[in-house]
Amino acid sequence: MSRLVRIRPFELDDSREILEIEEAVFHEPNPLLYAMIESRPMEGFIVAEEGGEVVGYLLGALYMDEARILLLAVKEGYRRRGIGSMLVKEYVDSVRGRASMVRLEVRASNLAAQTFYFKQGFKFLGMVSNYYRNGDNAYIMVKPMENMTLLL
Repeated sequence: MSRLVRIRPFELDDSREILEIEEAVFHEPNPLLYAMIESRPMEGFIVAEEGGEVVGYLLGALYMDEARILLLAVKEGYRRRGIGSMLVKEYVDSVRGRASMVRLEVRASNLAAQTFYFKQGFKFLGMVSNYYRNGDNAYIMVKPMENMTLLL
């Protein structure tokens, strides 16, 4: 039987575990993650914790009326258990009423992530060429909120 997963705000003591997950999942350090850890944002940085261990995180930001998911990762061995969905739902709920949409970029070659976000209610909006440092393209995906109609 699985233990209870708790979603909570980022705390500075989570830094080491988050950086380990980042390295394991993405295989390269992300300067944005280091900057956000150092700045200790008041909102938008949440973690999933199980049994006292950080097993996932989501870093988001609100720009005017557009919420952004900047980073999302779940530790290997904890995937396909709804933890990523819990993080996305918590973040979307936290910006409800303040954002007209939630936007993110996903690697064009990452079909698993695209499928995950599609199941969370995100739609494809466009593509950005050479978005990633290695030259990979990214798809822009958006989830319209109640106060927005997306005409695609």
